[in-house]
Amino acid sequence: MKKVIKPYKFGRMQNSQDFQQVMKADGLDFPVSDDMSAMLEPFELHGKIVPNRIGIQPLEGFDGTPDGCPSDLIFRRYHRYAAGGAGLIWYESIAISDDGRCNPLQMIINEHTLPEITRLVKESDEAAMASVGHKPYNVLQLTHSGRRSNDENWKPTPLAAVKNPYMDDHTSIDGSAGEIEVATDEKIEEIVAGFIQAAELSMRAGFDSVDIKVCHEYILRELLSAFTRPGKYGGSFENRTRALMEIIDGIRELCGDGIDICVRLNAYDCVPYPYGWGMKQEEGVMQPDLTEPIKLCKMLVERDVRLINLSTMMPRYRPFGAGIMAEHDDDADITPYAGVADLLKATKEIKEQVSGAVFMCTGLTWLEQFGAAVGAGGIEQGWFDIAGFGRQGFAYPDFPKDIMQGRGMQRNKCCITCDKCYDLIQIGHCQSGCVIRDMDVYLPLYREHVQHKG
Repeated sequence: MKKVIKPYKFGRMQNSQDFQQVMKADGLDFPVSDDMSAMLEPFELHGKIVPNRIGIQPLEGFDGTPDGCPSDLIFRRYHRYAAGGAGLIWYESIAISDDGRCNPLQMIINEHTLPEITRLVKESDEAAMASVGHKPYNVLQLTHSGRRSNDENWKPTPLAAVKNPYMDDHTSIDGSAGEIEVATDEKIEEIVAGFIQAAELSMRAGFDSVDIKVCHEYILRELLSAFTRPGKYGGSFENRTRALMEIIDGIRELCGDGIDICVRLNAYDCVPYPYGWGMKQEEGVMQPDLTEPIKLCKMLVERDVRLINLSTMMPRYRPFGAGIMAEHDDDADITPYAGVADLLKATKEIKEQVSGAVFMCTGLTWLEQFGAAVGAGGIEQGWFDIAGFGRQGFAYPDFPKDIMQGRGMQRNKCCITCDKCYDLIQIGHCQSGCVIRDMDVYLPLYREHVQHKG
């Protein structure tokens, strides 16, 4: 992972007013509030009560068992999240098939793994009840990794919707590339069927909702930008959204009202047209255009898909300048704070145009201890409905409890966005977590697999 530019000294800022003033001086407008009550309000979703508006994002630890079951580390992670008090836990991506795994230790949902996944949900809910007196609203993210797929030896096995000159030379999460296979329509139909069956298994496991993953670099997201693909899954807006709609309709037919459906969706891709979604439809122009994302969100609400978590390739990338290619361009800078500001602004713009949806934001971890003030401010000012935190959960799983008990987010417990968790994945090809705040577990792994110290 390319190192980012981090000009701000959050440790020297005394309060949220200091934070807001510094950010505004650089043209970055964040909603801010010191009143945490907006984040702590419960709300109803599909007849169920979500106990507060703090969400844990789906962040994979690359630490399942080889056969796709949750490991002891996964049980530990979700017990900590649940006991930490978040009102919504978006469980990490679980592959719908062996060939859809992005790494050899990604969980898979099938009849074999179902008992252990069921136990994971049950025991995590019990940990939440014992700690904070409520169970969270549990979402399971289903995925097929598409061009990010790898085999059991970390060899890339990319399955793409279309060829993409901006992305074809780095298909694996570690930056390597494999020979790209473009999926046939028949393979897409197989993947659609796999999502539907996986949703039925998720219902049996006890999840409240299933996420049809349409974000980052995975295959359903790629179909949204398949402008150059022929056939029924490419070209027109109707064709590019067809697979997603087939999955939603298929889950409704199979599961009825037994499980809710939600979507984690890229607001834009940071890749120019005709290879990027949510971008201005002029070839090679790196500029967002939210027309199609707004249209899709309205279609989702019409199908009673109310919970939408807006993301992008990664919040550190901007939909301007080099976009996602900043990761691979030595002369391009990555400015994550501007990237987060762009994404939150897009979330606000989409929410203003789409009634009936519940929007969860992405990117607050980059703001360290001020993520809570921006989360509260964003909800209070109508930018989004749920404050979403990703890597913050790795570092500081009980931050919601600290907020609930009036302590706010403690700087000495926060994620410092050092990217060592990514180093464990990309360099070490091993289990990932917070090397700094969860040192007993992850520092030995970092020393062995990243630093190669015996």
